[in-house]
Amino acid sequence: MKKRNRLTKDYHTYFFTWRDWVEYMLRITVKGVVICYLFYDSGKAFFLLAPFAVFDYRMLRVKKLEEQKRKLTQQFKSMIESLINSLGAGYSLEGAFEASKRDLTLVYDSDAIIFDELDRILTGLKMNVPLEKLLQDFGKRSGIDDIQDFSNVVAAAKRSGGNLIRIIQKTVNCITDKLAVEEEIETLVAAKKLEKSIMMVMPYGIIFYLRLGNGAFFDVLYHNTLGILLMTFFLILIYAADLWASRIMEISV
Repeated sequence: MKKRNRLTKDYHTYFFTWRDWVEYMLRITVKGVVICYLFYDSGKAFFLLAPFAVFDYRMLRVKKLEEQKRKLTQQFKSMIESLINSLGAGYSLEGAFEASKRDLTLVYDSDAIIFDELDRILTGLKMNVPLEKLLQDFGKRSGIDDIQDFSNVVAAAKRSGGNLIRIIQKTVNCITDKLAVEEEIETLVAAKKLEKSIMMVMPYGIIFYLRLGNGAFFDVLYHNTLGILLMTFFLILIYAADLWASRIMEISV
């Protein structure tokens, strides 16, 4: 099994991996070349794109953070499903986490996020840290409602001596239903997201077509202060439209 980073992780933030940096650098390089050619007709305008590069960085980081939380939610669902099976086989709740880790190695790669959290929980249990405290810490760091709710349910069940299997099963059913609704919404808006992507590319395509068909048409906008300001304003409008469209299609469950 690969060695993983065991430092406490806060899922409210996202730190770029080297692959993310490569993706980001390729993205801004291609976009920078296109914008410099279409909007300014000059490579010297590259320095003007710094604010847009910062915007792209933040948008990519938000996207990666959402993907990370989505993966963690899916893996967490698999974990508690395994917990139910282990509890049904007679394991204690603490022992069920050890069994869950073994089960999940058959489903996920060794670098899956959930293994870091399981290792943290199992290490804490060996140090006699209460399970409720470990789960509440996990829920707080994750920023995911389902994990926070699960930690609260487990804490309440252990205090009251309730039927853990039944309580956890209800939690799994709720998470499953929520994920199903999210997947259905994602399917419904997928076509709209594709339309949005096409609409965001169209301004660049129109300018490129006009430059090829009638290059003199844009000469008045290049290499003068007013033209640079106008093209920058149009570029800001494109970015604002992209951001607005993305937020419209954000539907929380």
